[in-house]
Amino acid sequence: MKRIILLILVVFISVTVYGQQNNSLFESNQNTPELKIYPNPCKGDKVTIDFNTHQIVEIQLTNITGKLVFSKKFSFAENKKQIQLNDIPNGMYLLKVKSVNNKTVVKKFIISRE
Repeated sequence: MKRIILLILVVFISVTVYGQQNNSLFESNQNTPELKIYPNPCKGDKVTIDFNTHQIVEIQLTNITGKLVFSKKFSFAENKKQIQLNDIPNGMYLLKVKSVNNKTVVKKFIISRE
């Protein structure tokens, strides 16, 4: 069972990265716009997402099994958004931020409450 979940996760990440390479921005020093997520790891219920060079229109949080656990679209785009994560359990996630001009950045995000 663990091998199946790991295989699904690897396939999900591979398909996501391969399918978005042409119109997305990933973590790298050369092409990634200034995206800050803090605090990371998150020890409380709020996290701030600061997309310095772009305006945020959508935020998604996916757990390591590929399940979408949080999604929010914003009608008013801003460079900085703060979201509540009250019902999201501890764990490692992929945080996907989409901008007005359809650029996407995916970063690792950890929730670690005590």
